[in-house]
Amino acid sequence: MKKLCLLLFISFIFAYCKKDNLTSDKDIPEWLKLDIKHQEQVTKDTPKLMNSYGGWIRYNWRNENYFEYHNPLSSSFPRAISFNKDTLHISVYDVNTNYYKEKCCKTVVWKAPKFSDLPDR
Repeated sequence: MKKLCLLLFISFIFAYCKKDNLTSDKDIPEWLKLDIKHQEQVTKDTPKLMNSYGGWIRYNWRNENYFEYHNPLSSSFPRAISFNKDTLHISVYDVNTNYYKEKCCKTVVWKAPKFSDLPDR
């Protein structure tokens, strides 16, 4: 009985552990899949480049998913890109726009080996 309980406990832990890729494949647009593949190749070939610190994060805003590439080593502000690859045209310096106030449901889609999930900018 103890072995069965231990086995069930271990199975439970493995079933509910977080995975690096938190988004199912169907929820990732093709353009982003291509970029992720490219990023993975760059980090494999040259792990000291800043690409090794980047990550793609998905947010929901007004019932649509937007993707942002975050990299703490970059001076660029993350652009919000829709599933259909439309970029939101908002001022990156105005954090008071509706997008920044209302976006929610942060999900890490992909992260490079040295990615640090920092708080939102």
